Amino acid sequence: MAEQPQKPKKSKNVKKKLRQTQRVLTRGAGRILNKINTFRLPVNENLFQTAVKLTVTAAAIAAVAFVCISDADISPSGTVRGFRDKRVLSHSSGQGYPAEINGSRSIEADAVSHGTAVLTDTSYTVYDIKGRELISQTHYMASPTMKTADRYTLLFDRMGTAYTLRTLSGSVCTGETDHAIVAGAVSRSGRFAFVTNYDTAHSYVHVFSKNGKSLHKWKSGSYHITDISISPSGHTVAMCGVTTENGQLKSTVIIQKVGGNANLREYTFDGTLLVAVQFTGDGSVAAIGDDKAVRLRVNEEKTQIYSYAGRTLTGYDTSDNGQLALTFSSDGQNTSAVVINAACEEIANVATDLISPYMELTNSRINLISQSRFYSYNFSGKLMASADIPADSQSVLTSGGKVLIRGITTISEVS
Repeated sequence: MAEQPQKPKKSKNVKKKLRQTQRVLTRGAGRILNKINTFRLPVNENLFQTAVKLTVTAAAIAAVAFVCISDADISPSGTVRGFRDKRVLSHSSGQGYPAEINGSRSIEADAVSHGTAVLTDTSYTVYDIKGRELISQTHYMASPTMKTADRYTLLFDRMGTAYTLRTLSGSVCTGETDHAIVAGAVSRSGRFAFVTNYDTAHSYVHVFSKNGKSLHKWKSGSYHITDISISPSGHTVAMCGVTTENGQLKSTVIIQKVGGNANLREYTFDGTLLVAVQFTGDGSVAAIGDDKAVRLRVNEEKTQIYSYAGRTLTGYDTSDNGQLALTFSSDGQNTSAVVINAACEEIANVATDLISPYMELTNSRINLISQSRFYSYNFSGKLMASADIPADSQSVLTSGGKVLIRGITTISEVS
């Protein structure tokens, strides 16, 4: 049974932050306006103070509302760490892109606050928007894996037990799980989740606070959980799993509230192998299978399904605004890229003659790399840009307004 941590009192916390912010800003604004007022005609003091408080309260409400909507980490420790992270930005080194990686081969790259994170076989490195090195940390993981969300990066050893949650300024928490890690996820709030193997159950799901405190545990006795995702706030987890029933393949998507005892939602799909699940930018959940993609929401029972119609899935990606892109090949040679919205309606369909390209979806472009070339299409299928790229290119990533190519030994910018 999952542990039952105390539920955070959201409204009281927000009101407390609002009162604190109001007091600080009112004192500061009052001093400034009093100085300004010495050069003007006298005004009614009560009206003056009321005007200051109303103005500051409006600003404080707007600030707190923005933070709540964006799921930013505004805890005292998070605020301090944010200041420390920003100080690191003044200590970059190197000549910029193309940047040599620290290791013998790169494994993955992703955008983080203030730069681009690159994971290699021996290190974790963050580059600023110009490609200068901000930090570099050696790791000793056999199968290193990286998940990112805003300022946080979760590093873990897939099929091992070691993990580290960190930001630019250093490690937030480090630990080991009791069993081998199958999949992991991190949220913008710093909460993170793992799926591990378990002795008496098929899978074990854990959710931790950014300080490493256990918030949620759940054992799956029926499904092998293949992937997990955690919402930006860190209050909800979604997972997908697979099993066989009477010799037939069966998959599921399960959504749980962190600290809850029961599933918020559970969806099953016969004959489908679900391999990935992800909270998307619009708040919905996308599940990727071998023959269909599924879109669903926590507060709705209905699911939206996009069938592959016999095509072979070769890749997928999501954009910040929640769109999902899928690449297909029907003949093993030519590749098409499809973009679907939350209702699983096609809003783009781009046909290419590229062979097994790597793909990235932005809010307005489909970027593809294949055979030492970069291609960027708009949603109408028009080729907007193309360029030569290194022959060892492994993936394409837009970070800090720049389109970057991850090679085996270098990170370069598309010119």
